[in-house]
Amino acid sequence: MSFTHVIVGAGSAGCIVAARVAENQNFNVLLLEAGPDCQEPETRVPFGVISARRVPMKGQSETFDSNIDWTVKVSLPDGKSTHVPQARLVGGGSSINGGTALRNTVADSQEWVALGNNAWDFQSVCQTYEKLENDELRNTYGAHPIARANISEAGKIQRAFAQGAASIGFSAVEDLNATGAEGVGPSPVCRTGDRRISAADTFIGPIRNAPNFTIMPNSHVDKILISNGQACAAVLVSGDQIEASQEILVCAGAIFSPAILQRSGIGPASLLQQLQIPLVRDLPAGRNLSDHPCIPVVARPRVGAYQDTDYSLQWQARWSSSEHPGAIDAQMVCFSYLFVAANSSNGEQGLAGTATGHVAGIGCNVNKPTSLGTVAIRTNDAHDQPDVSPNYLQTLEDMRVAREVVRHAYRVITGSAMGRVVEDPLTLTNAIVSDDESLDQWIKSQYSSTYHFTGTCRMALPENDGVVDQSGRVYGVHGLRVADASVIPTVPASNTMWSTMMFAERIGCSVRDTTDVKPVVILSRL
Repeated sequence: MSFTHVIVGAGSAGCIVAARVAENQNFNVLLLEAGPDCQEPETRVPFGVISARRVPMKGQSETFDSNIDWTVKVSLPDGKSTHVPQARLVGGGSSINGGTALRNTVADSQEWVALGNNAWDFQSVCQTYEKLENDELRNTYGAHPIARANISEAGKIQRAFAQGAASIGFSAVEDLNATGAEGVGPSPVCRTGDRRISAADTFIGPIRNAPNFTIMPNSHVDKILISNGQACAAVLVSGDQIEASQEILVCAGAIFSPAILQRSGIGPASLLQQLQIPLVRDLPAGRNLSDHPCIPVVARPRVGAYQDTDYSLQWQARWSSSEHPGAIDAQMVCFSYLFVAANSSNGEQGLAGTATGHVAGIGCNVNKPTSLGTVAIRTNDAHDQPDVSPNYLQTLEDMRVAREVVRHAYRVITGSAMGRVVEDPLTLTNAIVSDDESLDQWIKSQYSSTYHFTGTCRMALPENDGVVDQSGRVYGVHGLRVADASVIPTVPASNTMWSTMMFAERIGCSVRDTTDVKPVVILSRL
C-alpha cells in the first residue's frame, strides 16, 4: 500500500496533523507511533489515562505505567541528572499530562514575529485557538473540549490555594486565557466531566476508519534518508517497505524530532562528524532547547484535606515578574496530589523536589527562561536516547524570577488558608526564604522539569538559528517538515501542550491545502 504522506509520531501534534492532512481526500496518510494504541476504553484502563482527576506520570501518581513512557534521562547543570516522563502512546502527552490548555501570550507572539515569523502574530494564532477550542466560557465551538472547575467543586486544597493567593494580593480571574490575564483562577483543562480528552480522542477517533488513513502503532522510526536534497525516510516497521509520494512530517516532540533529524544527517556539523554520520544539512537541530523549570514547595496534607475524588490540578496563579514586565512569565500551580514511591526516586529531583510519598503544594514555574540547552544524539542507533541538557537556571534573570515565585508560594502555603489543609513545608523555612544565597541553594537542590520542552527545531529565519520555515519545512530539504513543540520559536509563557496543538493545526492545514508539493518520498527498510 502506498501513501502520499507519512507522519512520524502520534502525539498531541501528530494526531492533529494526521487529521488535517487526511481531510484532503486526494491524500493517503500513514501515522506512525513508537508506542501502543489505546483505541477502546477497556484497553485504556491499565494505562490509567481515562480519568482527568490524576496525572498518570511517574512522580505524580501511582498509576504510572512505564509501557507508555520513554522516561528520558536529563542532565542537570550541577553534574546531577534526573528522569522525566515523555509519552509513548497514541495521543502522546495529551493522554497522560495535566491537560492544561493555556494560550500563549502577546509577548510570546511578538518574539516569534521578531525571529522572522510574521504569519504567527498574536491575532493570527488566536484565530487558530478559537478554531480548536470548544469552550463554553469563551463561546467557541471548535473540536476540542475545554472545561474549568468552579470554586464549589474544587477540593479543599485547591480552594485553600485560591484563597491564599487572594490574601496576598492576586485578583480572581475567571478566564486565564483572556488576553493579558494575570491573577488566580481555574486552569482551562481538556476534559468532559471527569474524563480526560486527548488529541487521539478528538482528532484520530473520527478518522480511524477513513479509507485514506492508516495508523501503525509500535513502529519505531530510525532515520530519514536524504537523496539529492529530497527526503526519503527509512522506517523499521516489521521489515516492510512503505512508499509515500509527497511529504514526511516529523512530529516526535522536542526531544525525539531533533534526534531523528540528526541521525538523518540534519544537524550541527560538528556533532554529525564526531559520530561519522554523513552531513546532509548543517542546521541547528537540537539547539535552543527550552523548558519551564519548576521549583516545588510541598507539604504533607492534613488528615481529611484530600479525598480520592479530588482533582490533582485545578487552580493556578499567573503574573508578570518584576524581571519581565508584561510577559506573564511567573506561575504558581497548586497540586493536591503528587505521589513518589520511596523506592523509585533514587534521590533524584522531580516534580515533588526530593520528597517521597503523598505530598501537596505549589509548583513554582519560571515560564520565560533565558537559559537554553541542547539535545544531541550519542550514537546513530535509534534505540539509544539522546543527551538532553536543558541548562536550567543558569542566568541571573532566571534565578531572580525563581526567587520571586518561590517567595510568593511560601507566603501562600504558610498562610492561614493553606495552613488549615497542609502541614509546614517539608524543606523550606522562613530563614531560607529570607536570604538570597540560602534560597538559591535551596532552589538548586529542589528544581526539576515541567516537561515543557520546546525549540529544538526552531521556526525562524536561518540567521536566527532557524531549522524550519513558517510552514514547518526543513531548510534545504524538499518534502520534509517538522510540526510539534520543537518548532515553537521561543518557549511560551504557559503550559506548552495547547501552543503545540495550535502549531500542529496551522501546519497540518498548510499541508492539507498544498497543491505544489513535489513528489519525493520513498520509505524503505534500512
